[in-house]
Amino acid sequence: MKLSDLSLDTLLKQEPGVLYEQALRWRHGDGLVTDLHSARRVFGFLALCRHSGARYQLGVMNLRGEAGVKDKVRALMWFRLAQGRDEPRAASQITMLSEELTGLDARRALKMMVEVKKAVNLLLAARNPDDEGTVPAMAALGAQLLAGVDVDQDTSMALEWLQRATQLNNSDAQYHLGLAYATANGVRKNTTEAVLLLQLSSEQYHREARYHWAKLLEQHPKLIQAKGQVRHLYESSAKLGYAPAQLRLGYLLRGEWIAPPQNVLADEPITIHKKTAFKRHNDPDLISALKYFTRAAEQGNADAQFEVGQMYAQGLGTAQLFEEALRWYELSARQGHAKAQFNIAFLYAYGQGVDQDMLKAYEWYRISHLCAYPLAKKPMEYTAKKLSLGEIEMADWRVDSFIYNLTERKDN
Repeated sequence: MKLSDLSLDTLLKQEPGVLYEQALRWRHGDGLVTDLHSARRVFGFLALCRHSGARYQLGVMNLRGEAGVKDKVRALMWFRLAQGRDEPRAASQITMLSEELTGLDARRALKMMVEVKKAVNLLLAARNPDDEGTVPAMAALGAQLLAGVDVDQDTSMALEWLQRATQLNNSDAQYHLGLAYATANGVRKNTTEAVLLLQLSSEQYHREARYHWAKLLEQHPKLIQAKGQVRHLYESSAKLGYAPAQLRLGYLLRGEWIAPPQNVLADEPITIHKKTAFKRHNDPDLISALKYFTRAAEQGNADAQFEVGQMYAQGLGTAQLFEEALRWYELSARQGHAKAQFNIAFLYAYGQGVDQDMLKAYEWYRISHLCAYPLAKKPMEYTAKKLSLGEIEMADWRVDSFIYNLTERKDN
């Protein structure tokens, strides 16, 4: 049996014990040419079938970087899932890795275990023709294997599950398979096939499919069949509550209204350009843009929160309200949005909407700088000159604490 023989049908029909022995021979080259990729694929399938030995083997392969990069966290996850009466070898590996890894690593491993258990249940449902959730399970399992974030990625198996569900007219499968063709994820890029699948999914009111269909049409204008088709798709996706579509629609409606970058060291307020200032607060497109930005922002989208702050700061589609701008900037900034952090610093530096406070300005400029925003360095250094060494030391401590907590939140 070769890797090309490892179709989904083959894996589903073979006895687990036979597959496991075959994978072991591939891994160790026992009477066969060593084929670590084939071994890993079979172990991955068996691991989702609750095979303890396969889970242990995946732990070892991740620990050694066989057929992939070394990943001690993923190894720990597989050893923990393998641990039990059927696989006593896992206990010593867990002890060893627990001494090497951090508490944050251990929490990540636990999170990954939860996702693997979800995939196990999806596989069970996908294999059961009497289960009402069989087709949705096929689509969800295919999407999970294609993403490979917590579950080991297997694009070939993922695409086979998605194709099966697509043939049964499942909108989630059509969406994920269409996106795979659009981005060449596991398959050769095929824009025509991507558009067809995304359109089929969109016709079933799939909001993500409508958004990505619109994005694809924007990238390939020759595909647009009617004027306004892209905007209509974004609007329909946005009305279905999809935050990225709401954000994109806000950008389209706002057009050229946002002010260009300014000299952040100059003592000047935020200004407007292009269109006349007296229309900026009641322009219909800007009012709609603010509405869509706000809808996405209320769902916790950091980019949208930043854009709502921009609209209030510059009086676009609303009265100019720096206090409200600051509130939205802070929501975005605490999610790590470097430009929002920079704009907060700017407001404190020049006392717009708040009392002028160079200490807070310095803190937010430094946070923005540490979050890799290139324009933050010079104003950070400029504001630092206005502070004492003691103030800078205390501010740096608060900034470091903010960055540490931000990293913790992202990892969790």
